[in-house]
Amino acid sequence: MAVSLGTASVLAVGCGSSNPSGSDEAGSTPSNESDGVDTYSGYVVDPPVDVSGVTLPVADGSGEFQMVAEPGGLQLIYYGYTFCPDVCPTTMSDVRRTLADLPADEAERIEVAMVTIDPARDSPEVITDYVHNFVPDGTALRTADDAQLRAAADAIGANYEVTTNEEGEIEVSHTGELYAVDDTGTVVMQWPFGTSYESLTRDLRSLLAERSQA
Repeated sequence: MAVSLGTASVLAVGCGSSNPSGSDEAGSTPSNESDGVDTYSGYVVDPPVDVSGVTLPVADGSGEFQMVAEPGGLQLIYYGYTFCPDVCPTTMSDVRRTLADLPADEAERIEVAMVTIDPARDSPEVITDYVHNFVPDGTALRTADDAQLRAAADAIGANYEVTTNEEGEIEVSHTGELYAVDDTGTVVMQWPFGTSYESLTRDLRSLLAERSQA
């Protein structure tokens, strides 16, 4: 089964709130649930979403990052911010554990990138250090161009909102999904916050195996 882009974009995560759930509240169901294929824990987007035209600056100034994986590989894309107290570090920790559990030849086919949705507080150095703390060879992405950031989020189906409350404190809400992009720039799967790293590992092994057979 699949989830449409419209329902995938529910603004479900308020970091630090009482309900930090990144799951899709619109009733989407796991992919391949009834078609005879092993069930995934993640979801697919239907119709397929092409993000191959999305590029964002690498935070360290080394160039531009395009949302297209290497041939036969996958990108794991996450939208978050370093001040997030719970959802973001949990997700990135799960990614780290997944990469450690995968066979080396499979892990090296996965590229991890995190896009900061809070560039005002996440300086290039801060977001780069944050990503490398979880994934040493991961890529930190940052743009101070609000329109570029919003377009990159909209393209993949991510939502976020950064506001300032009456006390002058910054509050951030965002979708908690982790996205997998293939070598055609297509979003092939997404996982809601709360997906276990064991499930993520299993799904990624299956996705990589499919690409090895292609």
